[in-house]
Amino acid sequence: MPSAPGRPGPAPGRAYHRGVSATVGPEMTPARRATAVRAFRTLTGEDRHEVLALARQGRRHPDERVAAVAWWYAAAVLQPRWWNRMPLAVLPVLALALLAVALLTNAWPFALLGLVALLAGAGLAWQRITTQPVLRLMRTPDAADAAGTTTGA
Repeated sequence: MPSAPGRPGPAPGRAYHRGVSATVGPEMTPARRATAVRAFRTLTGEDRHEVLALARQGRRHPDERVAAVAWWYAAAVLQPRWWNRMPLAVLPVLALALLAVALLTNAWPFALLGLVALLAGAGLAWQRITTQPVLRLMRTPDAADAAGTTTGA
């Protein structure tokens, strides 16, 4: 999104949508997203939980391989799509509105839609809460290579 003249644009990895900011990953192809998710799932459960817990504390995982796999997973999950830019309060408010309509009109399909919106909102909130710290904490592996901070043979 271009910025207004004289005003800086959004920081890399940040997307702004109607005054609400969200952390999103870089655009990735479907094949690369699938590879990142598969790689994260191949990590042991202990490594997955540890990398997410350390990220919430503001610390990187000591194993660079695990940290890089976690970053790519977070980037794959937090793609710059409308549902990742939407404020988290939208779906619960929609659910409450649908439930109110269901009660007023005695129409169970509205209640069912409200329940679906509430569950989708809970899933979206859980996804963001667990993966955003990983994405915010780490730079991309390409940026780390360019800065000369990784070791290679």
